[in-house]
Amino acid sequence: MKIRAWQPSDSPQIVGLVTTILEREFPGDQRAYPAEDLEHLAETYQGPADTFLVAEEDNRVIGTCGVKADAPRTAILRRLFVDPEYRGKGVGRSLLNEALAFCKKKGFREVIIRTSTGMRQAIQLCNSMGFQQDGKWSLGEVTLVRFRLKLT
Repeated sequence: MKIRAWQPSDSPQIVGLVTTILEREFPGDQRAYPAEDLEHLAETYQGPADTFLVAEEDNRVIGTCGVKADAPRTAILRRLFVDPEYRGKGVGRSLLNEALAFCKKKGFREVIIRTSTGMRQAIQLCNSMGFQQDGKWSLGEVTLVRFRLKLT
């Protein structure tokens, strides 16, 4: 497995992976995660402190994680998704570690990630990596949770 910055040729695989996971596993969450950023990856993640990472194996995108500047010293992680076939094998942790290394390099002091309460594996990963829950709110039938990690 390799973690790298996305390339335009990855777009169909990225969109396919994320939308398939949302449709199959989290159909109620789709309203909370509209696909505009996926449809315009180059524009969405073009800032000097932004990136979109993919985990790749055998020329196949098996995981994703976007980093977006949210405030001068705060980054938000988005689209942390792993192909169900590869879960439990360290793909999500590797993506998250690479995203956090990028954030440190860019001078961010904290990182935020939002997920829904239904995304239990993402919540477990956040907790295991030292993120602290600091917010929770409802968006229709979906409950979103915000986690924050201070970088040193």
